[in-house]
Parts: sequence; C-alpha cells; structure tokens
Amino acid sequence: MKTRVISAIVALPLVIIPIYLGGILFYAAVLVALCIGLYEFNRAFKVENKHLYVIQVICSLILLSVMWFEYSAFYISPVVLLLILLFMYYVVSYPKMELKELIHTLFGFFYIPVMLSHIILVRQIEVYGGFMIWMILIIAFGSDSFAYFTGRTLGKHKLAKELSPNKTIEGAIGGLIGAGALSIIYAIYVSSTGLNFEFYHYVGFGIMGAVGSVFGQFGDMSASAMKRVTGIKDFGNIMPGHGGLVDRMDSIIFVAPFVYYALLFILKGF
Repeated sequence: MKTRVISAIVALPLVIIPIYLGGILFYAAVLVALCIGLYEFNRAFKVENKHLYVIQVICSLILLSVMWFEYSAFYISPVVLLLILLFMYYVVSYPKMELKELIHTLFGFFYIPVMLSHIILVRQIEVYGGFMIWMILIIAFGSDSFAYFTGRTLGKHKLAKELSPNKTIEGAIGGLIGAGALSIIYAIYVSSTGLNFEFYHYVGFGIMGAVGSVFGQFGDMSASAMKRVTGIKDFGNIMPGHGGLVDRMDSIIFVAPFVYYALLFILKGF
C-alpha cells in the first residue's frame, strides 16, 4: 500500500499540470502516454516487430497533429494511413510476418490512440473544455473509488467472477451512484466560476457520470480479460504498486470517448 501511495503522489503532478496548462505541454504529455501505452499493449500481445511500433507512433503523431490544427475533416486520415501502411509492410514482409501481428497492431492503435485522443477533443470544446476535461478523471477514478469502498463494505454478489473475483454487483452500483453524484457536484462548482447551467444540464451531468461509470467498469474488466488471455499480471511496471500505464488508464480509455459525445449532447441542450 505504501508503494502505491508514493507512486500516486509522484504521478499526480505529471497528470494534473499538463491538463491544467493545456497547449503544447498537454499534447506532448498525451503523445508520451500513447507511446508508452502502445509499447505495453504490443508487449502484452507479443508484437515484437519494432517497425510496427514505429508505424503506430508515426500515425499517433499525425493524429495529434491533426487535432492540434483542428482539421476535423482529417480526423479519420491517420487510421486510414495506418491500415494502408500495415498492409504495405505485410506485403513486403510476406511470409515472415504473421497476420495476427498486423491485427494486434491495428487493434492496439484503436484501443490506445484513437480512444484516448478523445481527451484532447474534450479539452477543445469551446468555453467548457478546460473545465469538462476533469469530468473524465472524476468519473473514472470516482467510480473506481466508490466501487472499491462500497464493495468492501456491502459487497456480497460477484459481478464477474472469472475476470475480476473481487468485484461485486454492490460495488458496481456504488461506483455508478458515486460517479453520478460527483459529476453533479463538480458541475455545481463549475457554475460557481461563472458558467451558467440550466437544471437539465445538471440532470445530464448526473446521467453522464452514472453511465460513464458503467463504461469505465467495462473498460477495467476489458483490460482484465486481455491480461488473462495474454497470461500477464500487469501491462507494465512503470508505476510500482499500480502496474503499467494501461493498467491505470483502462477506465479512462472507455470513459473519455463517452464523455466527449455525451458533452456534445448535453451542452447543446439535448
């Protein structure tokens, strides 16, 4: 427990400062996270060809560059480019490279850069982005915390025994309620800074938090499923006591896209 606490204390400024300041520092931090996440994912699925990792990183850099310049019409272009480059490399390397490596490489790009890049899209939402990006962390980590403590005190019925033996239905419900409540509380705080919300906004934020908790819990269990399939305990060891970066971001990977699209719906007045 001591190691986990120390790791968390060290990691917090590395997360909070780039998000708060935004700009190039934020993009750089996201790019670093994507590169580490891709490395951990590839190692877990035994994608040992370094050229495939380089292709992933290049396409990730292009994806973030497109977002930096807000060329929305080109958001899908890095994915198309990745697919083309992978098949070109597959043809050139045939029959040395197995097709499953290509599939894992493509899946890893969708799972890490495409999903996590929605953090940037949330940050770019006009007026509200600087505030609402924190909603992702509030929902993901708030849900985890409430689920943990509720499960410890009230948990009796297993949620997914084969994947996560310690998770309970009661804990999942606690996480859902907790994330919904925290989202409303944060929205009230944001409104005190000068941004005006109507009643339906608060209802929307509460629903977003609760449903986001469901997405986050499925993100967590999806990572557990992949770890069981690949036979690993953690995706990495970059954070002592916590595992790898993917282990810490598994909920955020699912929550970030949901929050972005939910916010577009809520902020436009349903």
